[in-house]
Amino acid sequence: MKARLLLVPILLGGLMACSSASDAAGDACPEWPVYADPQEALEAADYVITADITKRVGNEAIFGTEAHAYSVSNKGLPVLKGEDVGHTDLKVISAPQKCSGGDPYPDGDPLREGRRVILFLTREDPEGPWHTITPDHGVLPADGGSSLPDRWPS
Repeated sequence: MKARLLLVPILLGGLMACSSASDAAGDACPEWPVYADPQEALEAADYVITADITKRVGNEAIFGTEAHAYSVSNKGLPVLKGEDVGHTDLKVISAPQKCSGGDPYPDGDPLREGRRVILFLTREDPEGPWHTITPDHGVLPADGGSSLPDRWPS
């Protein structure tokens, strides 16, 4: 009987620990993969396009935080992977570096500047918004060519 009474607090403590661990995980960003080179990121992404970042269009909830959303245009620009559809107003969410409150981009948002870039994109569901595959490997400056460089810029 004594062993059973000791088991109840142990089980309750374990359940409480699981509950608080899942609450903390809900606030955390995913564990972002690291891609050795742009070709590896291309293989992991669902849609890879050359695009002009036209403007910031607000925020969008993703991974438990309010991330920046942008309008981009890839009309007439190279599509490196995915459907070759030219968009003039495609909504893209910049994957946050931090998801637990405060500034989601402590090192700066890679989409913040209006410039031509290569975007490595994915989305959670087929009708959902596109977002960069990671905060670090979702955006690459487009240097005029239509092919990927061999390595990430330093």
